[in-house]
Amino acid sequence: MVALRREEKRLVNVLIVGTDFPPNSGGISTYSREIAQVLTERCSVTVLAPGATGSRAFDETFCFEVVRTPNIPFLRTLAFLVYVPWLLVRKRTDLVLHTVWTTALASHMWHRFFRAPYFVSVHASEILDDNRSIRRRIKGYLGRWRRAALRRAAGIFPVSRYTARLIEGFGVAKARIRVITHGVDPVRFYPGTASDSSGDGGLLTVARLDLHKGHDKVLEALARLRDERLSPRYTIVGEGEERARLARMTQALGLQEQVTFAGFVSDEELLRAYADAEVFIMASREIPGRQDLIEGFGLSFLEASASGLPVIAGRSGGVPDAVLDGKTGLLVDPCDVGDIARAIKCLVTDRERARRMGEKGRKWVEEEMNWDRAGGTLLDAMQELSRDRLSS
Repeated sequence: MVALRREEKRLVNVLIVGTDFPPNSGGISTYSREIAQVLTERCSVTVLAPGATGSRAFDETFCFEVVRTPNIPFLRTLAFLVYVPWLLVRKRTDLVLHTVWTTALASHMWHRFFRAPYFVSVHASEILDDNRSIRRRIKGYLGRWRRAALRRAAGIFPVSRYTARLIEGFGVAKARIRVITHGVDPVRFYPGTASDSSGDGGLLTVARLDLHKGHDKVLEALARLRDERLSPRYTIVGEGEERARLARMTQALGLQEQVTFAGFVSDEELLRAYADAEVFIMASREIPGRQDLIEGFGLSFLEASASGLPVIAGRSGGVPDAVLDGKTGLLVDPCDVGDIARAIKCLVTDRERARRMGEKGRKWVEEEMNWDRAGGTLLDAMQELSRDRLSS
């Protein structure tokens, strides 16, 4: 019986290909790991990702095989062109999932020689062009290939309705687009007892310190609330290029006693930060001319909801799919400091409403917005779309 079950699990061989995978951090890295772990329950999974410092010991902790390519800057795409067909043969791959479009170029190049249909997960900024860096400039030059790879795919899985609209602009048939949002692990992230006994409504942001994350607008809102005798503490978890500017703003606004820059934190410290907070806030906004700074979804919103926190979020990009306005949190105009200040005041002073939102957020995660649901939906979609492709 055991042998039969193992055989059944290996009936569907899935190859997951991406440029972001642990031990590297980030939303796409988390997505790739969690989807691989969920699919392992129903499939035989192999992950193909670039090598990274400490990756060998890290890979040994997984119950699926991780194959690493040489991590040579600007040559990684060429490495995937070699490794993908090799694994298609070696693993007798049935389905291929690319967690970024650049690696899908390999499947597109080899599609005439292999029957395994390929799929692409799309987040947001990686499919938009600008000249902010050499890497993004090169991606822009590959625009024709990107369009061809996306249109050839058996299915495209945007993480939000916002991203789905972007994909439609590439000429992908709507029937092959399935919105599959991110999830979160409700066992890892769970409600805690806030250690802040002062009852001052502690705020928390967990994000890279990038311009579009809205830390600056939150600081301005806090300064405005002092006139109303409200001074909630504000903990900022994360690092980034905006750190120095935000520190100067904190000083200039006289918020040194309220604001704490926690920097990078360990997994245990992150859980503690969520447990200690009373309100999660991230006023993400779109920055003109910065296509690299788009909130495609916002995984930290779900982490906060899983932790039982009400959420204040900027209405931009794919954020409305991560926060149920008026139920799990409040959506605000991320460019309107007054709107942000009013939302903070609402949840800081109305503890009962904040509590109800936190409870609804937790229930939403338990019932819908978790990785088990995301992975199961994704696998079902791949199998359905692959049948459609083979029969067409």
